[in-house]
Amino acid sequence: MSKSKTLLGLFIVAGFLAFYLLQKEPKNTQDERFIAALSANESAVNSLTRVLVSQGDQQFDMVKEDTGWRLNDGFYVRMDSLSKWIQALKNARLIEPKTANPNNFPALSLTENDLRVRIYQNQTLISDIILGQSGRTPDARFVRFYDDNQSWLASGLNGLTSSVEVWQLALIFDVPDSQVKVIEWSADKTLRFTKNTESGQWQQANEQTASASLDPQKIATLAASLSGFRIQQANKTTADSLKPWQSFVFGLEAGRQISIEVYRTDSDTTFFKVADSQQPGRYEGWQMTLPDYKLETFLIEQSAVFDTQSEGDDVINSAENNNTTDGQQPST
Repeated sequence: MSKSKTLLGLFIVAGFLAFYLLQKEPKNTQDERFIAALSANESAVNSLTRVLVSQGDQQFDMVKEDTGWRLNDGFYVRMDSLSKWIQALKNARLIEPKTANPNNFPALSLTENDLRVRIYQNQTLISDIILGQSGRTPDARFVRFYDDNQSWLASGLNGLTSSVEVWQLALIFDVPDSQVKVIEWSADKTLRFTKNTESGQWQQANEQTASASLDPQKIATLAASLSGFRIQQANKTTADSLKPWQSFVFGLEAGRQISIEVYRTDSDTTFFKVADSQQPGRYEGWQMTLPDYKLETFLIEQSAVFDTQSEGDDVINSAENNNTTDGQQPST
Protein backbone atom coordinates (compact mmCIF):
# COMPACT_ATOMS: atom_id res chain seq x y z
CA MET A 1 0.00 0.00 0.00
CA SER A 2 2.79 2.38 0.92
CA LYS A 3 4.56 1.58 -2.37
CA SER A 4 1.43 2.49 -4.32
CA LYS A 5 1.20 5.78 -2.49
CA THR A 6 4.85 6.45 -3.18
CA LEU A 7 4.42 5.77 -6.93
CA LEU A 8 1.31 7.96 -7.06
CA GLY A 9 3.22 10.74 -5.37
CA LEU A 10 6.05 10.44 -7.88
CA PHE A 11 3.58 10.61 -10.81
CA ILE A 12 2.01 13.74 -9.35
CA VAL A 13 5.40 15.39 -8.86
CA ALA A 14 6.44 14.45 -12.42
CA GLY A 15 3.18 15.87 -13.78
CA PHE A 16 3.70 19.17 -12.01
CA LEU A 17 7.31 19.30 -13.21
CA ALA A 18 6.29 18.71 -16.84
CA PHE A 19 3.60 21.36 -16.58
CA TYR A 20 6.13 23.80 -15.12
CA LEU A 21 8.65 23.12 -17.88
CA LEU A 22 6.03 23.58 -20.59
CA GLN A 23 5.09 26.92 -19.13
CA LYS A 24 8.76 27.94 -19.22
CA GLU A 25 8.98 27.21 -22.98
CA PRO A 26 9.47 30.39 -25.08
CA LYS A 27 6.37 31.88 -26.65
CA ASN A 28 5.44 30.99 -30.20
CA THR A 29 7.48 33.03 -32.66
CA GLN A 30 4.26 33.63 -34.61
CA ASP A 31 3.43 36.42 -32.16
CA GLU A 32 6.44 38.42 -33.39
CA ARG A 33 5.88 41.08 -36.04
CA PHE A 34 8.06 40.80 -39.13
CA ILE A 35 8.65 44.57 -39.40
CA ALA A 36 8.04 46.20 -36.04
CA ALA A 37 8.64 49.72 -37.38
CA LEU A 38 5.51 49.46 -39.56
CA SER A 39 3.23 48.00 -36.92
CA ALA A 40 3.68 51.04 -34.68
CA ASN A 41 1.90 53.30 -37.19
CA GLU A 42 -1.82 52.87 -37.92
CA SER A 43 -1.51 54.58 -41.31
CA ALA A 44 1.70 52.97 -42.48
CA VAL A 45 1.71 54.19 -46.09
CA ASN A 46 1.26 57.85 -45.12
CA SER A 47 4.31 57.76 -42.87
CA LEU A 48 6.65 56.48 -45.60
CA THR A 49 8.61 58.55 -48.12
CA ARG A 50 10.21 55.90 -50.34
CA VAL A 51 9.81 52.21 -51.19
CA LEU A 52 12.44 50.54 -53.38
CA VAL A 53 11.60 47.10 -54.79
CA SER A 54 14.24 45.30 -56.84
CA GLN A 55 14.48 41.87 -58.41
CA GLY A 56 17.28 40.93 -60.76
CA ASP A 57 17.68 43.74 -63.31
CA GLN A 58 14.29 45.27 -62.51
CA GLN A 59 14.10 48.17 -60.08
CA PHE A 60 10.96 50.00 -58.99
CA ASP A 61 11.89 53.11 -57.04
CA MET A 62 8.76 54.73 -55.57
CA VAL A 63 9.13 58.18 -54.03
CA LYS A 64 6.48 60.32 -52.38
CA GLU A 65 6.10 63.82 -53.87
CA ASP A 66 3.61 66.67 -53.47
CA THR A 67 1.34 65.41 -56.28
CA GLY A 68 1.63 61.73 -55.30
CA TRP A 69 3.95 58.74 -55.42
CA ARG A 70 6.18 58.63 -58.53
CA LEU A 71 7.72 55.52 -60.07
CA ASN A 72 11.36 55.67 -61.21
CA ASP A 73 11.16 59.48 -61.46
CA GLY A 74 8.36 59.11 -63.99
CA PHE A 75 4.62 58.57 -63.90
CA TYR A 76 2.54 57.72 -60.86
CA VAL A 77 2.48 54.58 -58.73
CA ARG A 78 -0.55 52.33 -58.38
CA MET A 79 -1.58 53.18 -54.85
CA ASP A 80 -3.74 50.07 -54.50
CA SER A 81 -0.63 47.93 -55.06
CA LEU A 82 1.56 49.98 -52.73
CA SER A 83 -1.08 49.92 -49.99
CA LYS A 84 -1.52 46.16 -50.38
CA TRP A 85 2.23 45.58 -50.00
CA ILE A 86 2.66 47.84 -46.99
CA GLN A 87 -0.35 46.40 -45.19
CA ALA A 88 0.86 42.85 -45.85
CA LEU A 89 4.35 43.67 -44.55
CA LYS A 90 2.85 45.48 -41.58
CA ASN A 91 0.68 42.50 -40.60
CA ALA A 92 3.20 39.73 -41.39
CA ARG A 93 4.33 37.51 -38.51
CA LEU A 94 7.47 35.42 -38.09
CA ILE A 95 6.51 31.75 -37.69
CA GLU A 96 9.81 29.98 -37.06
CA PRO A 97 13.54 30.28 -37.82
CA LYS A 98 14.99 28.33 -40.74
CA THR A 99 18.44 27.98 -42.29
CA ALA A 100 21.21 30.45 -41.56
CA ASN A 101 23.54 28.96 -44.17
CA PRO A 102 24.01 31.31 -47.18
CA ASN A 103 24.69 28.27 -49.39
CA ASN A 104 21.01 27.41 -49.06
CA PHE A 105 19.74 30.86 -50.07
CA PRO A 106 19.64 30.32 -53.88
CA ALA A 107 17.30 27.34 -53.47
CA LEU A 108 14.96 29.48 -51.33
CA SER A 109 15.23 32.64 -53.53
CA LEU A 110 16.80 34.56 -50.66
CA THR A 111 19.87 36.01 -52.42
CA GLU A 112 20.41 39.75 -52.83
CA ASN A 113 19.29 39.44 -56.48
CA ASP A 114 15.91 38.05 -55.49
CA LEU A 115 12.86 40.08 -54.40
CA ARG A 116 14.31 42.76 -52.13
CA VAL A 117 12.30 45.52 -50.45
CA ARG A 118 13.77 48.64 -48.87
CA ILE A 119 11.45 50.96 -46.94
CA TYR A 120 12.30 54.54 -46.00
CA GLN A 121 10.78 57.02 -43.57
CA ASN A 122 12.01 60.63 -43.80
CA GLN A 123 15.10 59.51 -45.73
CA THR A 124 15.92 56.90 -43.07
CA LEU A 125 16.06 53.21 -44.05
CA ILE A 126 13.74 51.47 -41.59
CA SER A 127 13.71 48.01 -43.16
CA ASP A 128 15.67 46.03 -45.77
CA ILE A 129 14.24 42.59 -46.41
CA ILE A 130 14.25 39.76 -48.96
CA LEU A 131 11.11 37.80 -49.79
CA GLY A 132 11.79 34.26 -50.97
CA GLN A 133 9.78 31.25 -52.06
CA SER A 134 6.57 29.98 -50.51
CA GLY A 135 7.00 27.36 -47.81
CA ARG A 136 5.08 24.15 -47.32
CA THR A 137 3.24 25.61 -44.36
CA PRO A 138 -0.01 27.25 -45.59
CA ASP A 139 0.33 31.02 -46.18
CA ALA A 140 4.05 30.89 -45.31
CA ARG A 141 7.01 32.36 -47.17
CA PHE A 142 10.75 32.26 -46.61
CA VAL A 143 12.16 35.68 -45.67
CA ARG A 144 15.27 37.19 -44.22
CA PHE A 145 16.65 40.58 -43.32
CA TYR A 146 19.25 41.71 -45.83
CA ASP A 147 22.06 42.11 -43.27
CA ASP A 148 21.26 38.89 -41.40
CA ASN A 149 21.91 35.31 -42.54
CA GLN A 150 19.13 33.94 -40.36
CA SER A 151 16.11 33.06 -42.51
CA TRP A 152 12.53 32.65 -41.32
CA LEU A 153 9.13 31.43 -42.32
CA ALA A 154 6.70 34.35 -42.22
CA SER A 155 2.93 34.49 -42.70
CA GLY A 156 0.79 36.78 -44.86
CA LEU A 157 3.21 37.54 -47.70
CA ASN A 158 2.46 34.98 -50.43
CA GLY A 159 0.38 37.36 -52.58
CA LEU A 160 3.20 39.86 -53.14
CA THR A 161 4.65 39.89 -56.67
CA SER A 162 6.49 42.65 -58.53
CA SER A 163 6.19 43.82 -62.16
CA VAL A 164 5.59 46.95 -64.22
CA GLU A 165 1.87 46.12 -64.28
CA VAL A 166 1.83 45.89 -60.49
CA TRP A 167 3.52 49.24 -59.86
CA GLN A 168 2.76 51.69 -62.69
CA LEU A 169 -0.57 53.51 -62.64
CA ALA A 170 -2.72 52.62 -65.66
CA LEU A 171 -6.28 53.19 -64.46
CA ILE A 172 -6.58 56.99 -64.55
CA PHE A 173 -10.35 57.29 -64.13
CA ASP A 174 -13.11 54.87 -63.27
CA VAL A 175 -16.22 57.04 -63.34
CA PRO A 176 -19.60 55.33 -63.95
CA ASP A 177 -21.53 56.82 -66.87
CA SER A 178 -24.40 57.54 -64.45
CA GLN A 179 -22.29 60.34 -62.93
CA VAL A 180 -21.76 62.14 -66.27
CA LYS A 181 -24.36 64.89 -66.65
CA VAL A 182 -22.93 67.18 -69.36
CA ILE A 183 -20.55 66.71 -72.29
CA GLU A 184 -19.03 69.65 -74.15
CA TRP A 185 -17.29 68.55 -77.34
CA SER A 186 -15.02 70.93 -79.22
CA ALA A 187 -13.52 70.23 -82.62
CA ASP A 188 -14.10 72.61 -85.51
CA LYS A 189 -17.19 73.65 -83.56
CA THR A 190 -18.46 73.23 -80.02
CA LEU A 191 -21.39 70.94 -79.31
CA ARG A 192 -23.01 70.52 -75.94
CA PHE A 193 -25.07 67.60 -74.70
CA THR A 194 -26.99 67.13 -71.45
CA LYS A 195 -28.65 64.13 -69.87
CA ASN A 196 -32.39 64.38 -69.26
CA THR A 197 -32.85 63.92 -65.52
CA GLU A 198 -36.15 62.07 -65.94
CA SER A 199 -35.58 59.81 -68.92
CA GLY A 200 -31.78 59.46 -68.64
CA GLN A 201 -31.53 60.09 -72.41
CA TRP A 202 -28.91 62.37 -73.93
CA GLN A 203 -30.10 65.47 -75.76
CA GLN A 204 -28.60 68.52 -77.44
CA ALA A 205 -28.24 71.67 -75.41
CA ASN A 206 -27.39 73.92 -78.38
CA GLU A 207 -30.52 75.75 -79.41
CA GLN A 208 -29.33 76.08 -82.99
CA THR A 209 -28.91 72.30 -83.35
CA ALA A 210 -31.92 71.19 -81.31
CA SER A 211 -33.89 70.23 -84.41
CA ALA A 212 -31.23 67.75 -85.59
CA SER A 213 -31.82 64.04 -85.14
CA LEU A 214 -29.27 62.96 -82.54
CA ASP A 215 -28.15 59.38 -81.99
CA PRO A 216 -28.21 59.36 -78.15
CA GLN A 217 -26.46 55.98 -77.96
CA LYS A 218 -23.28 57.44 -79.46
CA ILE A 219 -23.26 60.18 -76.81
CA ALA A 220 -23.90 57.52 -74.18
CA THR A 221 -20.78 55.72 -75.46
CA LEU A 222 -18.79 58.91 -74.90
CA ALA A 223 -20.24 59.22 -71.39
CA ALA A 224 -19.16 55.64 -70.65
CA SER A 225 -15.58 56.29 -71.80
CA LEU A 226 -14.47 57.43 -68.33
CA SER A 227 -15.36 54.05 -66.89
CA GLY A 228 -12.22 51.90 -66.80
CA PHE A 229 -10.18 54.67 -68.46
CA ARG A 230 -6.78 53.00 -68.71
CA ILE A 231 -3.73 54.42 -70.41
CA GLN A 232 -1.11 52.48 -72.32
CA GLN A 233 1.85 54.78 -71.73
CA ALA A 234 2.59 58.18 -70.14
CA ASN A 235 5.48 60.46 -71.14
CA LYS A 236 6.58 63.97 -70.31
CA THR A 237 4.98 66.44 -72.72
CA THR A 238 7.11 67.18 -75.78
CA ALA A 239 4.51 68.93 -77.97
CA ASP A 240 3.44 72.02 -76.03
CA SER A 241 2.99 74.04 -79.22
CA LEU A 242 0.41 71.66 -80.71
CA LYS A 243 -3.25 72.52 -80.55
CA PRO A 244 -5.73 69.75 -79.74
CA TRP A 245 -7.49 68.11 -82.66
CA GLN A 246 -10.59 67.89 -80.51
CA SER A 247 -11.42 67.99 -76.82
CA PHE A 248 -14.10 66.78 -74.43
CA VAL A 249 -15.13 68.25 -71.10
CA PHE A 250 -17.26 65.99 -68.92
CA GLY A 251 -19.40 67.67 -66.27
CA LEU A 252 -19.94 65.25 -63.38
CA GLU A 253 -21.86 65.22 -60.14
CA ALA A 254 -20.88 67.67 -57.40
CA GLY A 255 -19.32 70.07 -59.93
CA ARG A 256 -16.36 67.87 -60.84
CA GLN A 257 -14.99 68.27 -64.37
CA ILE A 258 -12.73 65.98 -66.37
CA SER A 259 -11.22 67.19 -69.63
CA ILE A 260 -9.61 65.06 -72.32
CA GLU A 261 -7.71 66.65 -75.19
CA VAL A 262 -6.93 64.62 -78.32
CA TYR A 263 -3.78 65.45 -80.30
CA ARG A 264 -2.73 64.12 -83.69
CA THR A 265 0.79 64.65 -85.04
CA ASP A 266 2.05 64.82 -88.63
CA SER A 267 3.18 61.21 -88.29
CA ASP A 268 -0.42 60.24 -87.54
CA THR A 269 0.37 59.53 -83.87
CA THR A 270 -2.46 60.15 -81.43
CA PHE A 271 -1.93 61.10 -77.81
CA PHE A 272 -3.99 62.64 -75.02
CA LYS A 273 -3.77 65.15 -72.23
CA VAL A 274 -6.14 64.89 -69.30
CA ALA A 275 -7.13 67.10 -66.38
CA ASP A 276 -9.32 66.50 -63.35
CA SER A 277 -10.74 69.35 -61.26
CA GLN A 278 -10.73 67.00 -58.27
CA GLN A 279 -6.94 66.63 -58.58
CA PRO A 280 -5.73 69.92 -60.07
CA GLY A 281 -2.24 69.81 -61.60
CA ARG A 282 -1.81 66.06 -61.11
CA TYR A 283 -1.57 65.24 -64.82
CA GLU A 284 -0.17 68.55 -66.01
CA GLY A 285 2.88 68.07 -68.23
CA TRP A 286 2.00 64.49 -69.23
CA GLN A 287 0.88 63.12 -72.58
CA MET A 288 -0.61 59.66 -72.77
CA THR A 289 -1.49 56.97 -75.26
CA LEU A 290 -4.55 54.75 -75.01
CA PRO A 291 -5.20 51.12 -75.94
CA ASP A 292 -7.01 50.69 -79.27
CA TYR A 293 -10.36 49.73 -77.73
CA LYS A 294 -10.49 53.06 -75.87
CA LEU A 295 -8.82 55.12 -78.60
CA GLU A 296 -11.64 54.55 -81.09
CA THR A 297 -14.17 56.28 -78.85
CA PHE A 298 -12.30 59.59 -79.01
CA LEU A 299 -11.60 59.53 -82.75
CA ILE A 300 -15.27 59.89 -83.66
CA GLU A 301 -16.24 62.80 -85.92
CA GLN A 302 -18.88 65.24 -84.68
CA SER A 303 -21.16 64.61 -87.65
CA ALA A 304 -21.23 60.89 -86.79
CA VAL A 305 -23.44 61.40 -83.73
CA PHE A 306 -26.36 62.51 -85.89
CA ASP A 307 -28.58 60.01 -87.68
CA THR A 308 -27.45 60.89 -91.21
CA GLN A 309 -24.19 62.26 -92.49
CA SER A 310 -25.80 65.06 -94.50
CA GLU A 311 -27.94 66.16 -91.60
CA GLY A 312 -24.93 66.08 -89.31
CA ASP A 313 -22.95 68.23 -91.71
CA ASP A 314 -25.82 70.72 -91.91
CA VAL A 315 -25.96 70.90 -88.12
CA ILE A 316 -22.23 71.53 -87.82
CA ASN A 317 -22.34 74.21 -90.50
CA SER A 318 -25.29 75.84 -88.74
CA ALA A 319 -23.38 75.79 -85.48
CA GLU A 320 -20.47 77.59 -87.17
CA ASN A 321 -22.65 80.62 -87.78
CA ASN A 322 -24.71 80.57 -84.58
CA ASN A 323 -22.55 78.94 -81.92
CA THR A 324 -23.03 80.65 -78.57
CA THR A 325 -21.31 78.14 -76.30
CA ASP A 326 -17.65 78.52 -77.30
CA GLY A 327 -15.49 79.16 -74.27
CA GLN A 328 -18.19 78.15 -71.77
CA GLN A 329 -17.53 75.43 -69.22
CA PRO A 330 -20.08 72.67 -68.76
CA SER A 331 -22.06 72.93 -65.59
CA THR A 332 -23.93 70.31 -63.63
